[in-house]
Amino acid sequence: MAKIKRVEVYVDGATKPFKVIEKEPFAVKLHPDEFSEGDHVMQVVVAYDNGDYHEQPYIFTIAHKNEVSVGHISRAPIGSPIEVDLIDPMETAGMPAPNLVYHAILPAVLFILILVVSGWFSIYGDTSASDEVTNIQPISHVQPQAGAASGGAVDGAALYAENCASCHGANGQGQGDIFPALAGNANLADTDLALNTVIHGREGTAMPVWGDQMNDEQIAAVINYIRSAWGNDFGSVTPEDVAAKR
Repeated sequence: MAKIKRVEVYVDGATKPFKVIEKEPFAVKLHPDEFSEGDHVMQVVVAYDNGDYHEQPYIFTIAHKNEVSVGHISRAPIGSPIEVDLIDPMETAGMPAPNLVYHAILPAVLFILILVVSGWFSIYGDTSASDEVTNIQPISHVQPQAGAASGGAVDGAALYAENCASCHGANGQGQGDIFPALAGNANLADTDLALNTVIHGREGTAMPVWGDQMNDEQIAAVINYIRSAWGNDFGSVTPEDVAAKR
């Protein structure tokens, strides 16, 4: 079984590693004070002793308020070979003194409000629901939304929402220069470029290698969804096209 040999961490597209870990424990722990305010992109490259490697992008946000740095990793990938964590300074600096308004008065007011709303629903809730819930149809009668085709039995729209939307946007609008927009992107007309980018990733960017995480049918479904959604009309690919590019 291959063992981790080296971990390199790149931040915001830099070519020089921000951190290099060559000894166990192989875990990336970052402190918010090491970064400026705002959003950041991190690429973690894990090298194994058999020559294999794994690349995984992360997005995290830093906020400096009242001399306390707060960090949040907004995309924690499933199946990452190592632990990636932003250290909470509250764990090392201790908790501040409780605020009377936020920790005592406000919770009491909210508790009373919840009791009032719960009492109202217990009296009127059943009657209102029975009067307004009408025209119920079986789920099997609901037609799929136009543009949600996946290029086969695999649901490309669902795969995109689960794996791609956090970076490229739910509507393919992208996020600045880091994650390009897919809606109206003429580069998607290049079938080879689309296949190679999804299968092999883009070196020097936050685009990961999906070829080792999805099978041929899944990759074809995602590409077909991207090339036909949001007004795009760039044709379709087949699982055989994907297999030929691996």
